[in-house]
Amino acid sequence: MRSFTDEEREIIRRKIIDRGKDCFARYGIKKTSIEDLTKDLGIAKSSFYSFFSSKEDLFLQIFKEEREALKDNLLENSFLKYRTEPDKAVRAYLHYLLNIVNNHPVWKKVFIEKEYVELTLFLSSEEKIRNIHRENVAMILPFFEEWADAGLLIDKNARILAETTCAVFSLTRFRNEIGDEDFPKIMDFFIDLLAENIVKKDE
Repeated sequence: MRSFTDEEREIIRRKIIDRGKDCFARYGIKKTSIEDLTKDLGIAKSSFYSFFSSKEDLFLQIFKEEREALKDNLLENSFLKYRTEPDKAVRAYLHYLLNIVNNHPVWKKVFIEKEYVELTLFLSSEEKIRNIHRENVAMILPFFEEWADAGLLIDKNARILAETTCAVFSLTRFRNEIGDEDFPKIMDFFIDLLAENIVKKDE
């Protein structure tokens, strides 16, 4: 296996990521082969592993990049838009995420087409999945802390409320089991329940 310069490595790495976005959106993790990911890129199949430890590792990298690309719009249309209205912010945040899941090819694979299950079968992915969850909580936690300091929230730890918000979104992984007809109604119920009950009520 020949060595690559740093510049070549970065170019090839980006090409693999771009190829991965296309392949994973079309076929999913399980049906995508290393050959699919390296074909016509000018590298041997074995060279893939000098860039990513597995195709699951590549998928998680793509997922994180796509999440980062959507982050500004997500916050702008939820927590920043309703900076002093926790209930509206949480509703907007969760509904925005659900819209992404329904329409974004990579997110759809994780949350609707069960690619999450494929990821959890690989021990190398476990810690990365946990890190993604921690990063999701860390992204919204400052808003909950701000609301708590302003006396807008119920008497619960701000981190617990941020974790609960992320937990409600994680119910999307059960969409197939629940069924397309009932799932939106159930999510609306949980979102309303959370939004209405995190806000401190007037005495």
